[in-house]
Amino acid sequence: MLIELSTVLNEKIAKWPTNPSERFETLQCMGDGDACNASSVYHSMHNGTHVDAPKHFSKNGKSIDNIPIEDFYYTSPLLITLKKGEREYITKEDLVQFEKEISKADILCVYTGFSDVKEKDTDAYVTKFPSFTYEAALYLRYNFPALKAIALDFLSADSPTEGPATGFPVHKALLDEIKSKDIRTLLIFEDVNLNRLMSIKDTIKTICAFPIRWENAEAAPVCMVAIS
Repeated sequence: MLIELSTVLNEKIAKWPTNPSERFETLQCMGDGDACNASSVYHSMHNGTHVDAPKHFSKNGKSIDNIPIEDFYYTSPLLITLKKGEREYITKEDLVQFEKEISKADILCVYTGFSDVKEKDTDAYVTKFPSFTYEAALYLRYNFPALKAIALDFLSADSPTEGPATGFPVHKALLDEIKSKDIRTLLIFEDVNLNRLMSIKDTIKTICAFPIRWENAEAAPVCMVAIS
């Protein structure tokens, strides 16, 4: 069974408040007598379900086109539930209880319940989402060499209030490139519909999250699909 985890894009999509809006433009329309239907879109790389590459917060970090394609294919996915309310933090202590499971995973999917909020309260989803503490990010980065990525059911790994005020330390902790073969960057997938996995969480075999690559870009939209 295939389960699509990506958000369908449109001009009213929930997004980080300072991001530009999506825009859809019809170029040709058969209803107007044109030979075909054709369109263009204006898309912000950080709207909708997307992946942050190291370049997003690392001056010399890899851009999305320089990351090996196998880093977007996961054969040992782990979904954990950490229910969090508005602006609550995912802490190191929250994660330690899953240490044995995380050590075997190549992608960690963190379900907080905020993917359920998106359709009910867009304002809360955009401005009051949970986030990681800096210590939690460092814990994942330095203790799990098999881990390649994290996937989140909210808009940003950093706090909607403290992130911008403090320079987005969680993103930097996860993405900053270190010259050590034992410490890899962790790709960050944000705005993922993890609620769709809850009914099959014990049977997930594979997750594919392949990006649309734009040369030298710091992020990319993804089509994220779980296979059970």
